[in-house]
Amino acid sequence: MKIGKINIQITPTRKDVLIVIIWAVAIALIMVKAHILMYQNDPLYYKTGKAWVEYKAPSLEIIDMLILAAMSIIVTITLSDVKPIIYGFAASLILSFIIALGYVSLFIWYALGYGELFSSVPYGWEDAVYLGFLNVFFIMVPWVIGISAIGLVVGVIVRGWIKST
Repeated sequence: MKIGKINIQITPTRKDVLIVIIWAVAIALIMVKAHILMYQNDPLYYKTGKAWVEYKAPSLEIIDMLILAAMSIIVTITLSDVKPIIYGFAASLILSFIIALGYVSLFIWYALGYGELFSSVPYGWEDAVYLGFLNVFFIMVPWVIGISAIGLVVGVIVRGWIKST
């Protein structure tokens, strides 16, 4: 018995792919900036070499949130169709998470000096990635995803209003 066929095939244009990649890099740079500012605002963390502090996770500033919302609105308006908007949103979040995770893990490994400690343990690099995951996760989950989703909804509304006129 055939219930139905779901067609999820998407053919993005080169412009769509370029916009999503630029969007992901911009989101990753905002997350990296938040991570760097955590160490610059409280140099004790950098001096003591704390890679993860449970009570003080990195967070975004108001200007970062406004930039994220504006980027989401502009990207939603400029993408070609609805499917690239939805899949581009998911792809940009995943790609930006991976880029920021790579930077933060390398920051923990080299700048904080955990490389010497983790090098003596088999698969010690996993600990640096785990600590980086914690840092990036708490930047991304409440703020980046939420504000980008709100910007996406506003962008869809503005896009519909522009297309109707």
